[in-house]
Amino acid sequence: MSKSKLQHYLTHIIKPYAYRIELFRLSNPFIDLSLLLLPIMKNLTQLTTLILNNIESNYIEQIVNHLSSLPVLSSLIIISINTIKNHKNIYYKIFRLPILKYCQLLIELLQCPKSLPVATNEFSTIEHLIINHEISIDQLPILLSYVPQLRRLSIGNLKKPKINRTERDSISLNYLTNISLKLHNVNFDDFEILVTNYFRQIQVLTIAIQYIGFYDNSTQYLNADRWEQLISIHINPYRRKDYVLYDELVANIWSSRFDINEDPIHHICIHSTNMIKISIDNFPNATKLTLCETFEVPRDSIIIDLNHLLPLKQLTKLTIECHHFSFEQLIELLQFTHNIHVLKLDSILLYRTYSVSIQQNELSKLVSNMNTITKVTISKEITLEKIQLLTTVFPRMEYLTINLYKQDLQPIARFLLSKSNNNTRYLSSLCISKQRNDLMTILKTLIKSKKTSS
Repeated sequence: MSKSKLQHYLTHIIKPYAYRIELFRLSNPFIDLSLLLLPIMKNLTQLTTLILNNIESNYIEQIVNHLSSLPVLSSLIIISINTIKNHKNIYYKIFRLPILKYCQLLIELLQCPKSLPVATNEFSTIEHLIINHEISIDQLPILLSYVPQLRRLSIGNLKKPKINRTERDSISLNYLTNISLKLHNVNFDDFEILVTNYFRQIQVLTIAIQYIGFYDNSTQYLNADRWEQLISIHINPYRRKDYVLYDELVANIWSSRFDINEDPIHHICIHSTNMIKISIDNFPNATKLTLCETFEVPRDSIIIDLNHLLPLKQLTKLTIECHHFSFEQLIELLQFTHNIHVLKLDSILLYRTYSVSIQQNELSKLVSNMNTITKVTISKEITLEKIQLLTTVFPRMEYLTINLYKQDLQPIARFLLSKSNNNTRYLSSLCISKQRNDLMTILKTLIKSKKTSS
């Protein structure tokens, strides 16, 4: 955008209607924020979400100083493209925002200042905190002391401690249940202290481990006895029953596993094809299966191995996030999963097979007659041909969520609204995940014309 266009946009659109803006997103590092954002911040009285992506770090302090003028700000994202020089009180000023719920930060060299004390009487309302720049494991508790309402925490670069800090502060994180950590040169002893002292309520824990240097201590994280002691003694019993299968990590940790029958697992997430074959566990209580994005679809059938891992006939929800799982492979799997009600797919992948030939396939007809799927979600864009295939195979579908291109909306909507289409007789809800006003306008017009013609 040229400077003249930016000035016109600012003068005639942004400034006059600043009081109506609820979401402000900026992702151009070449825009002068002192011209575009800072002068109008006091007028953004309805702003609930501020997203500053790829901005120059020299603007950050000024922006943070003005955040207090946004009375209803509940979501804040700041991602800088370079390192910050003056980082005093950045955290403290953000924590003082009165109704902030979501905060995501990536500001290189932003440190927790030594002058920042553990919070005692001033606390933040933040419930979801993401810090993707470097922070040491001994600094983290200081920040956590300010967010007692925290429910979800993600740290993208958690470093080994700079000082020995083993004592526990009087910090209660009773709502913190979902944690994701990328650990860099953090040994298991320090990680264990962190979990024991602050993460006792966790239900979902995701960790990635990286060691750089001559002393690779990552094998500490494969010690099954230490994990069993940590989980059974220091963490409250699981309420969310998820089990994630990776490669050698899980194989080592669960070689001396917990009694799964005593603490039943209901949701299995598989990241690796190999883990289906080598897993020593089976999950008789599983009702949900997810094939994750990193799952590499094998050429050979995985049905037998999957059924050994968990009872396929017991599944009620199937999620396929991997990108190369064809619709024919899905049909093959569904013939053994009669009780699935909820189906989530990354896409409908046909390869070189025509949808008509799949519909006429005897196995597809069998699956169509016996499946009980009522709720379907497709993440990637879909065409009329694939919608027709979808409704043929899942004729009892009641709720459908799709993504599509503008040119495909009319033919898809006409097909789904057609009274002569017997395969959509149960469909009562259509959700289009791509939130665009022009798509909604087209859809409303089509629905109105249908009502008029009938």
